[in-house]
Amino acid sequence: DLLSLTAHKIYGPKGVGALYRRAGVDLAPLLHGGGQEDGRSGTLSPALCVGLGTAAALAGERMTVDADHARALWDRLLGGLDVPTHVNGSNHRRWFGTANLGFPGVDPTRLFAAVRDLAVSTGSACASASGRPSHVLAAMAGSVPGLRIGWGRFTTEAEIDTAAAVLTTAARRLGSLAA
Repeated sequence: DLLSLTAHKIYGPKGVGALYRRAGVDLAPLLHGGGQEDGRSGTLSPALCVGLGTAAALAGERMTVDADHARALWDRLLGGLDVPTHVNGSNHRRWFGTANLGFPGVDPTRLFAAVRDLAVSTGSACASASGRPSHVLAAMAGSVPGLRIGWGRFTTEAEIDTAAAVLTTAARRLGSLAA
């Protein structure tokens, strides 16, 4: 019935998004404005709106190419990890541009600290301010606390190879310390 979008997730500008609403779905306003913008408060930024539209059009044109690229990098990353690794979530029904990887016997917080040259996280942005683990990861059966890593349109195979090597080295070292 509803679909929320944010431009920066599809290479558009930060600070703008959209809400698709199926016909017949009524929403009550949370903020009340002065009657402009079809009853919404505030003024929309035309530049940001055009940026969102342009990014969406380009994403539509590149959908297959981007999905194939993301999948190839997923396969390369998992193939390059030479330590026991647990994929949190499905290996098949997913977007292949992100992964949450657990390394059994390795504390994810220590691993995070050991791979400072990689842009990874131990959770999701949605849960970062709470200080608690992600409720989504906690709900996944069989999840192993791990690191979240993502890649996209401009990520190279060499960058994925580097990430796999750095993660493998750090996980081996930390795993041997835990033993």
